[in-house]
Amino acid sequence: MLPANVISALQVLSNSGKPLATATPNAPKPVTNLELGQQLQGAVQDKISEGLFRVQVAGQTLQMRLPGNIQSGDAIRLQVISLQPKITFGMVASTNPLSTPEQIGTAARLLSNLAERPIERPVVQQLGNKAVWSAEQQVPDTKLLAGGLRETLGKSGLFYESHQAQWVRGERSINQLLEEPQNLLTGKALPLSAADQRAVIDKISTAQMQADIPAQAKVAGDTAQPIAKELVNLVQQQLHTLEQHHLAWMGQVWPGQQMQWEIQGQPERQPRQQQDERQWSTEMELALPRLGDVHARLVFTESGLRMTLRAVDPATVNLFNRALPGLKNSLTDAGIALAAAVVEKS
Repeated sequence: MLPANVISALQVLSNSGKPLATATPNAPKPVTNLELGQQLQGAVQDKISEGLFRVQVAGQTLQMRLPGNIQSGDAIRLQVISLQPKITFGMVASTNPLSTPEQIGTAARLLSNLAERPIERPVVQQLGNKAVWSAEQQVPDTKLLAGGLRETLGKSGLFYESHQAQWVRGERSINQLLEEPQNLLTGKALPLSAADQRAVIDKISTAQMQADIPAQAKVAGDTAQPIAKELVNLVQQQLHTLEQHHLAWMGQVWPGQQMQWEIQGQPERQPRQQQDERQWSTEMELALPRLGDVHARLVFTESGLRMTLRAVDPATVNLFNRALPGLKNSLTDAGIALAAAVVEKS
């Protein structure tokens, strides 16, 4: 995912029409055998016309459209961001660093437009009908259930780009990537052969990185858009999570039992000396067959855990109060200090 502070900048600069560095159609002897994400050193030889330069890349000379502040003799760092329908480079660094408006491409403007549109569903829905805890035991194992919730949230698609980075580093397999919503539209059966895996990843990477389609068409649902229309809401949720440090998930925790789960992080806006006081909170709502409607809010800070439990049924409130001492002991055994606990009727 993109850094949170990028979203606001994209919204301010989304009207910028400055192009990315692209090889022009009449470029002699185009560079071949490139890979997506590959970085190359370029040397600006001379200026052909306004915005058009002759650049030497990988021993060959290409004509490229570059920002106006580039001069002959500059060394620029290029990254391959698209191979089809034409080779497209992004500028990574140069001796003349680009201003932010010069770096804004069509894909960035697309993200800005999506961030400005009203989000249709702020809650991430569970994929499929399989419950998080599907074992035969009626009472879930709490540790295994917690691990299942973590895995389910990880496969929600909200963290897809960071998982791609893990795949590049060899920390995540392609089949794991293909279990996320961004790839389930491919209709491929799992597990994939090595050839199929590479074909799918190349297709995904190319579609996501193309930057020569107008952003207006992409958002409007054009069939050539790099973001499938079924995933527009998920991308909006990713942007919302980055900007608001908040996400909400809804699904089955065990067969027949629905739960809504929210996680809220405090933005990093405080001075560094106060960073240890940042807090995370999580809230869960369930309608349980015996306990009725229950709401739990947990706030995690460096000083300990603050917990609030609410229930509609007075008998459930009394049950929670009686169970508090045992809960505190269990948390202490797990190394979690209970700073405060409140049980109240909704």
